[in-house]
Amino acid sequence: MRQYFKSGAAAIALMSVTGAMTSAYAQNSDENAGDGYNFLHPYRGDINPFFGDINPFRGDINPFRGDINPFYGDISPFWGDINPFWGDINPFGGDINPFFSDDINPFWGDINPFGDDINPFWSDINPFWRDVGPVWGDLNTAWNEAAAGGGDFTMIANDMASVIARAESVFGGAIQARTGLSMDEAFLAALLARFGIDLDNPDSLASVSAGQRSEFFLTFYDSLMGFSGVDHVDHWMPAINWSPALAASYDWGRSPLVGVLDFSVNTVEGSSFRGQRGERDYLNVNHGNAVASLIGAPVDGVGVMGVAPHAAMRFYNPFDASHTASWDDVAAGVESLANGGTSVINMSLGVPGWTLHQDWAEVFRQDRVARHADDLTFVVAAGNDGVTQTVDLDWTGVSVLDNLLLVGSVDPNGNISSFSNTPGEACLLTNGVCETGARLMDRFLVAPGELILVDDGEGGVTRVSGTSFAAPLVSGAAALVKGWWFWLDGSEVADVLLLSARDLGEPGVDAVYGHGMLDVAGAMSPLDPANLYGLDKRNDPVEAAELIITGGRLSLRHSNKHYVTVFEDVGNSFRDFTIAVDDLIVGSSLSESVANAYAEQYIYERTSASLTGSHFSDVSSASQILSQRGNLMVTATASTLDPSNVGYARDLGFHAGVELTDTESGRSMKFGVGEGALALSSQTGFNLFSDHRPESGGVNPVLGFASGGAYAASTFNMDGDLQVSFGITTTHEQAIYVMPGTGEEQALFDGVAPYQAFAANLDLSYPLGDQVTINGSLTQLHEATGLLGAQGGSILALEGGADTTALTVGLDARPSSRISLSASMTMAQTRTTAFDGGLLDIAERIDSTAAQVSVRYEALFSNNDGVRFSMVQPLHIESGALSYTGMAVTDRETGELGVQSDTWELGGRRPVYAEVIYATELGSSNRRLSVFSRQQLSGDEQVSEFSAATSGMRFEMRF
Repeated sequence: MRQYFKSGAAAIALMSVTGAMTSAYAQNSDENAGDGYNFLHPYRGDINPFFGDINPFRGDINPFRGDINPFYGDISPFWGDINPFWGDINPFGGDINPFFSDDINPFWGDINPFGDDINPFWSDINPFWRDVGPVWGDLNTAWNEAAAGGGDFTMIANDMASVIARAESVFGGAIQARTGLSMDEAFLAALLARFGIDLDNPDSLASVSAGQRSEFFLTFYDSLMGFSGVDHVDHWMPAINWSPALAASYDWGRSPLVGVLDFSVNTVEGSSFRGQRGERDYLNVNHGNAVASLIGAPVDGVGVMGVAPHAAMRFYNPFDASHTASWDDVAAGVESLANGGTSVINMSLGVPGWTLHQDWAEVFRQDRVARHADDLTFVVAAGNDGVTQTVDLDWTGVSVLDNLLLVGSVDPNGNISSFSNTPGEACLLTNGVCETGARLMDRFLVAPGELILVDDGEGGVTRVSGTSFAAPLVSGAAALVKGWWFWLDGSEVADVLLLSARDLGEPGVDAVYGHGMLDVAGAMSPLDPANLYGLDKRNDPVEAAELIITGGRLSLRHSNKHYVTVFEDVGNSFRDFTIAVDDLIVGSSLSESVANAYAEQYIYERTSASLTGSHFSDVSSASQILSQRGNLMVTATASTLDPSNVGYARDLGFHAGVELTDTESGRSMKFGVGEGALALSSQTGFNLFSDHRPESGGVNPVLGFASGGAYAASTFNMDGDLQVSFGITTTHEQAIYVMPGTGEEQALFDGVAPYQAFAANLDLSYPLGDQVTINGSLTQLHEATGLLGAQGGSILALEGGADTTALTVGLDARPSSRISLSASMTMAQTRTTAFDGGLLDIAERIDSTAAQVSVRYEALFSNNDGVRFSMVQPLHIESGALSYTGMAVTDRETGELGVQSDTWELGGRRPVYAEVIYATELGSSNRRLSVFSRQQLSGDEQVSEFSAATSGMRFEMRF
């Protein structure tokens, strides 16, 4: 005979809100169509505190009843501004449809439940619900008015008939194909009869209450969606930040095992069923099926989906035919489930009137339970009495605390359910002391628990309410966490769920919501990104907040397919996360995030420069002869600075240089601070700053990387007309941000060293006649802290640098007095031994090219105008690869770390731009007009530096 604790004065009861529940009809055939009342009440006699008033469709927690009901009328559970079914998983349509898009499906991800036969059908379903939703809201309002005033129900009956006819036109084909029956034969006739609705007799509608109307329509909706060809989508999914795509992304082939201490199940998906113990007979109570479906129902196009679809479940039924159990039964169940290898145990049961009863301590103290405790996460439903616990519990000697989760219920609006028990200020005392983290609220969180769609155990679905159905959502989330990080113990899994919960109620942990709402996406993400760290080559932690790749021309072909592993500490263990390299690229001249900035800079430069038809240059300069003795002349020059210059010359505010010239031999020497690339160039047709920048020009951009600081050059003639020039240029740039208003300068990227580069350039120039000059240059670039202008932070630091050798050939020609042409082409190779960070290296030599051709035509329409046309290919990586070698988890079961190697292929689509500039004087040199346009002809659309096209004009008038 079953022994009851305390001489049978109390009993353990299922934490479910019960009553006559309406099931949506089974999809398979009419043979499976139940009578709608198969969710049996688990209580009998005096121990039944839940009967009647907490029926989810009737009574005190009826979300559809009364004038003060937030779901009433126009803002019912389906329609209006407070619509729990509306939004990211809106089954009724909307501008953002999570089920379909042209390229990617964010809700389903790689799980595509829509075959070719379903897609056309689904395109009809969305408009149907989008139209029917408001109609039903208006109909329901009119129904209320008619019921209150004894009005005519004929119009309401006609509107209902119209909705049903529309549903038949949309779903009829699918219903016929599935069941061989019409919609009326399959389920509608029985559904109408159940609620006493006869559309041929409008007066029959007068007896249907507001709660029954909502129940009818919700059941009508669920029944129709059972024939949509996809798993049911429910309101709890966006509430807890869950989607099947998210769950699928954490399935690596090993199923987490969840223990379900509940009624025996009738049917469970074979692949997830791992055995059943205890009272094995099915007791005609689908509570176990309902709980199991929320934990791990598969995504298979039928019925409901569970939080962890790939989880396996082991069941133990502590209840007998009386639907009660003793604490010994519970302890035996926990022991059996623990011995079976479970990691999470869901316990949607407890003692009425308590959020957590004292006798749970006796269960957890037993040796047969305690020896498994550390490896388990216990999830306990809080109960459905609507009480706040005021009694402290003696928890002395109980090892189950940090791995214990208590779960309350919230309604679809995130408010605590009226039936949900709450933790209050009660505490789990150790030797009479309430220690830190031992309050019930410290172990408490909430999840949706009202009108939850579950498996009815008979091949269909039904809606239920209660903390019994909030708890399995938490258990499913615990299974996801455990399944991805198998090495975490029970308390660490619990910590992840509590610390990732979204705060509700009073700020912080409170006596009603505890830690707040379950957040599955939050649990699978870093708890605090500021605490993430990487491991360097010595396995020392390095802050991941500094983990970036910034600036330059470093382009990865598939940056979204390469990852860097980072870690966060949880308890005495850790979790690993991968970050796509694409997400680490910040401020690159190849990234979309700076496209608008470059477009704005281009417009600013062209509208700031005073261009003429014979001189296309944005360099304004002034010279002064400082000394002239014999053949030696010393000249000082000051000129405008490249607006993008962030080197030493920025503080000076202008380009400054001094040149010493031997007027007889033509030899010269110059030095200064500023635009070294422009100063060292021997070509005469490229006089715009943008011509020499790596991101915008094609004129020896390798030299441009080192431009902006000190420079020096010496030029002399050899063998007659051959001119030889040797020069060096440097830069030292700190990425800073100037605070508006105060002018305070702050580092733009923490942990990134200043960019330092040095270049030596040998240039040869030779005239082939009066009209043509050819030149060639050899450039050697050393970047001390970067790679082709890019820099890295943390374990991706590029300090130690790279060396690039570039060969540039050029041509300046003037075939007539009105036409001039300049061309330049650069070929470069980059190499390095290893960067100081030790995790990145050049796996394959990096080859890159750049080119530009500019043609100037003077006196186009008048003697004082001109046009410049340019074709530009900025520096582009043709081939090459980086190798990444870092620490990563190599065994997802044990958490063992090992070396991870990856090759990041460089390159991408070749960027090509066309630019046209027209300049003219309007009557006099005091009035000038310039018009400009730059167009992208090819390249990666998502990395367009200047957008598709940028155009503008400038008008200048001097007085």
